[in-house]
Amino acid sequence: MSTPAWKKRARQELHAKNKVEKKYNKLLASVKATIKESKDYEPMQTYQRTTKTYPSLTTSDSIRGIAAKKDANVYSGDYITGIATMHKSNLVPVGRGCDPEIYAKMRR
Repeated sequence: MSTPAWKKRARQELHAKNKVEKKYNKLLASVKATIKESKDYEPMQTYQRTTKTYPSLTTSDSIRGIAAKKDANVYSGDYITGIATMHKSNLVPVGRGCDPEIYAKMRR
């Protein structure tokens, strides 16, 4: 006597269902093994180089004196009588024996 088809189909469906359930349980066990407890986030310590600190020279307790004003350059001779303007703002000294009209004619 053979097994009816409906019983055979039910048994095959039960075996397939058990196979899928075993696969699911195996996967669930591997996932549970990888899950860790959550911890609060703590950032890593940043790198800080160690350097010597040198005090500034211009602090309120050590203000340096200011240098004296330099004397202006002033012509003290008597040879140069003036300054003539040549082409394109070219300044030329005019001596005592020179005629300033010469420089005026050279201008253009």
